Amino acid sequence: MSELVTVTVFETRSDAEIVRARLIASGIDALVFADNEGGLNPGFYARYGVRVVVAEENLADARHTLGIEAFAIPEALITSMIGHARAWTPNEACGLLAGTGTVVTKVYPLENADPAPDRFVMDPAAQFAAVQDAEANGWEILGTFHSHPAGPPVPSEADLAGGGDPEWLNIIVGVRDGRIEIAAYRYRNGEAEAVEIERR
Repeated sequence: MSELVTVTVFETRSDAEIVRARLIASGIDALVFADNEGGLNPGFYARYGVRVVVAEENLADARHTLGIEAFAIPEALITSMIGHARAWTPNEACGLLAGTGTVVTKVYPLENADPAPDRFVMDPAAQFAAVQDAEANGWEILGTFHSHPAGPPVPSEADLAGGGDPEWLNIIVGVRDGRIEIAAYRYRNGEAEAVEIERR
């Protein structure tokens, strides 16, 4: 039996069902996984997310159908982001991503200058130093990462409002009940477009 894997995550079931219908219309079997305590707690969607899942062998086709682009990130850099997220719990962690094209080659864990569990502000001096280091190595700043210390890697309203450059990659490290989930997005016109992470 094939393992089921997540294609993308939403805050509402209706959005997830629309994407599931698109996949099925393209010949890809898909399911929606959501927990709302049997209908007693719809707010669980916002906290835990609604996942669209497919068989592992259909993941690449599903992402292609949905127009989800991919960024390559070495496993060591993912480990660095997770460690930074855990170190800053219960507040949000943050940092910058650098590399070339769609390949992330450096992660800059930065200090959250306004520590809180639901927002982050990058320390300006550390941010400037990271930009200088990236430029000195021939890289460009590709985007940011931050953590959700008690929730899924689903963009919040604050994330979307402060998303910055629409070409930037935005990675969220979700820390929930001891589990780690990572997702990536581009924020465009107030909406989040999922981006695939290829772990290397």
